[in-house]
Amino acid sequence: MDAARPRGLLPGFANSADLGGLPLPDDRTILPRRIVRANTPVHLTDGELTAAQAFGFGTVLDLRSHDELVERPHPLAQLPGYRWVPLIDPAAEARVDISRYRTLGEIYSSSLQRNASHIATIFTALTAASPGPVLVSCRAGRDRTGMVVALLLDLAGVDREVIAAEYALAPGGSTSDGRTPSSAGRPDQRDIMQMLEHVSTAHGSTSGYLEWLGVDEAGIGALEARLSDPGGCAV
Repeated sequence: MDAARPRGLLPGFANSADLGGLPLPDDRTILPRRIVRANTPVHLTDGELTAAQAFGFGTVLDLRSHDELVERPHPLAQLPGYRWVPLIDPAAEARVDISRYRTLGEIYSSSLQRNASHIATIFTALTAASPGPVLVSCRAGRDRTGMVVALLLDLAGVDREVIAAEYALAPGGSTSDGRTPSSAGRPDQRDIMQMLEHVSTAHGSTSGYLEWLGVDEAGIGALEARLSDPGGCAV
């Protein structure tokens, strides 16, 4: 099955990719320039920053923590559509012994519960996103971004094997200045599959999970339209 194009869509954002082109039922595909996933670079050249700004993002969702934000402001934070929407709830994380989990997939699955209020904010922001491409990013563009992207793709109807293959794509090795995320610890498809299976077991479906978060029927419809309806989002 086809997976997304290789990482590196945005110059300087090594782990960036457009979700457009991923197959949907009935010979449809996820539409291009609707959702872009990415890491947050340590540094961009002037040319790379200009190219990212010119991409036309209507919304930029930064999923990183407060400490990460302070250490490294997002390079697109000056765009009108920039929003800081951290996925991790520090108080909830402090109450959990992460070492008891055997796989990254278990951590993802438990995160859906303990960080539910923050994840609800992220998906509410997605339902209300401005016209134009949406950028979803975290530090490495892998775990937090990977969770949100997998839920979006599952909601749209992308086959889970395709979702897992898209999740497992990774950029090349790190550069001397550290701008490119290292390929060490390459994502394992089984981890995101485990999270999606948990969603099905606990909530019946991704739409059921989003309803549990408090996203209403209109909001879920808006997410589906953004991904696959040619008239659902002006770009």
